[in-house]
Amino acid sequence: MLGRIAHRALRPPAALRRLRVEIFEAQASQAEARGIQVARLDLEDAAFPWADGSMDVVVSNQVFEHLKNVWRPMSESFRVLRPGGWLVLSVPNLASLHNRVLLAMGRQPTSIRTLGPHVRGYTFGEIQQFVALDGGFRVVQACGAGFYPFAIPIANRLARLWPGASHTTVLLARKQRETAEPPWVAWYRKEREAGLQSCFE
Repeated sequence: MLGRIAHRALRPPAALRRLRVEIFEAQASQAEARGIQVARLDLEDAAFPWADGSMDVVVSNQVFEHLKNVWRPMSESFRVLRPGGWLVLSVPNLASLHNRVLLAMGRQPTSIRTLGPHVRGYTFGEIQQFVALDGGFRVVQACGAGFYPFAIPIANRLARLWPGASHTTVLLARKQRETAEPPWVAWYRKEREAGLQSCFE
């Protein structure tokens, strides 16, 4: 899905160290049984227990739509990646074609249902701007996946033709440089000073 660039960038070395953040004990135990080192923590209020610049790749698959405090996990992902390291991130697309149709009918989009588990929504362009804030990451590739309600062969073609209306956005981004503090911390501080209420401390 991410193409040849991602395949080359993410090809695992012979000795791959796999790490995971998990808050639920059952899933943490399952991961450890597969040889994955697990940090049991809440992404919204805890720092990752790994050193600065110690990671080659961070993968976040369908996570950020569940978080109110996106500043901390984004900042922590940036911190633990080495310069030139890779972030692979996917989120549901708030502007998918089926969500647009639902809104036009006066109904709630499925990617951010009132009684659902998602607390944030991201369009194809907005998530790219968030990841690339102040040049911390450069988005190398952005693509769409899925195109509800079509079957996979048709959906894949439609997602390539019109990624901004696909079901899911997938990004491959590269860390550009080290900074005194992650760009999302600096941005949040300015917003907090202007009165934004959240929980990044």
